[in-house]
Amino acid sequence: MRIAYLSGAYIPSRGANGMHVMGMCQAMAQLGHDVTLYARPGELEAESDFDFYGVKPIFTLSKQARPQLRVWGALVNALRTRRAVAQGAKPDLIYAREAWALSLAADLGIPFVFESHWHPSSAIQRVAEARLLRHPSLSRVVFISEALRQIYFNVFPRLDPEKTLVAHDAADLANYSTESDAIEFGRRSAFQVGYVGSLHVGCGVDLIAETAELLPEVDFHVIGGHPKEVGDWSKLKSGTNNLYFHGFIPPGRLPHVYKGLNAVLAPYQANTAHIEWISPMKLFEYMAHRKAIICSDFPVLREIIEQRVTGILVQADCPEEWSQAIEDLRDDTEIRERLAGAGHQLVKRNFTWQNRARRVLDGIPCK
Repeated sequence: MRIAYLSGAYIPSRGANGMHVMGMCQAMAQLGHDVTLYARPGELEAESDFDFYGVKPIFTLSKQARPQLRVWGALVNALRTRRAVAQGAKPDLIYAREAWALSLAADLGIPFVFESHWHPSSAIQRVAEARLLRHPSLSRVVFISEALRQIYFNVFPRLDPEKTLVAHDAADLANYSTESDAIEFGRRSAFQVGYVGSLHVGCGVDLIAETAELLPEVDFHVIGGHPKEVGDWSKLKSGTNNLYFHGFIPPGRLPHVYKGLNAVLAPYQANTAHIEWISPMKLFEYMAHRKAIICSDFPVLREIIEQRVTGILVQADCPEEWSQAIEDLRDDTEIRERLAGAGHQLVKRNFTWQNRARRVLDGIPCK
């Protein structure tokens, strides 16, 4: 099947959406489909976009520049994407997680799948998506969490449940046998704890700093963020000698980082953007790399993490609980390995990119 994937992502970039769409397109291609990914030129430079993300160059990447204008930029990009799709070899399916380009491409008469990662909050977004959800070419709507699907049922009560599917994020299993040695950082004798992700408000970096002060014998590593964010946080760590900010590391190099960590953190806070419906890719990455997870306890995260089975869930804003959970993992290798192993098996069974691609495409009728 020939698939046109409309992403809206910047490639390459620090954003998780780039990791998501590159992983999905590789998986679709591995399943035998002819895939073209339509994206925007990213702000970072890379010799190879595929190497940057650690994926194989087995699909086509087409980039359409977006003018730096809030509304008109999105419209121009949507027009350029539609034109590129229309002028190329006609796809059998349009798969999109970018509503604006899809709104124009939908009228090409090609079956399409719409994948939503966002609450349709603005009036214009609700109008655009309502049109897509009742469009005759709509084959399926994919949501990244059950919580988000329920939001859509509330906003769009006429949405056909039979056309909906929940597919959480995913990750590829780490193959350490093909990797070089782990990146070494911190004190050789210390327990190494890591966080990989953005440094935005609500992501819990301040909680990591507080926890680091409670556990001076443990090393904490924060990977991710823009250079200015890293600089600002580094200045605010108040003389904490066991907290290290490494900045952004391209996804293709992260296996070397994970290999050197003993446990990983997902310290989402109540003010994390979209905490009501998120499906954090980092949780699947953590499990794919066979790492024991400590995670904030929010209802939507219980869709992924089962308490004391695939991770430890703790009160989001309580450094003492995080400290105790880290000590539990440090002092009990059996618990640490059991949690890491269960998470790894969960990803292997249900949450690889290929499993996800197979599920979202299964049974799609194409002309």
